[in-house]
Amino acid sequence: MSWEVLMIRTKTNSEAALYAIKSENIIPFKQTEIVDELKKISAELGVFYDCNDLSWQILDSDSWLIELNVGDEAETECVVLYIRGDEPKEVFDILIADLNTRLAECSTGEFFTPGEPTERWKAYRDKIVNDQ
Repeated sequence: MSWEVLMIRTKTNSEAALYAIKSENIIPFKQTEIVDELKKISAELGVFYDCNDLSWQILDSDSWLIELNVGDEAETECVVLYIRGDEPKEVFDILIADLNTRLAECSTGEFFTPGEPTERWKAYRDKIVNDQ
């Protein structure tokens, strides 16, 4: 099971939750923009990057794995990140700074601040780690 996080950006980046976003305010991501950003992150953090399939890209470190569902189109309104392991705080920080994006937990639709994992994810992660 993974933690599902949605990456989206709007003209204001000020909406309180996903349901408050109007489609005309969304600034789409380009597939090539995501590729360039993930290559940069890979080099900066020294992690493995797989872009063989532009619609489904992967960043992998010793402590976390992120699969990014970018989609088949040249542009997309949002990207879903499937995260396993620890919270990839450095990746979140870089994505937010470089792409002017925001992150929301898919299960709640609420935006969150990187470095402050949502209580639901933290509880799930802690249960999995402690049960092993």
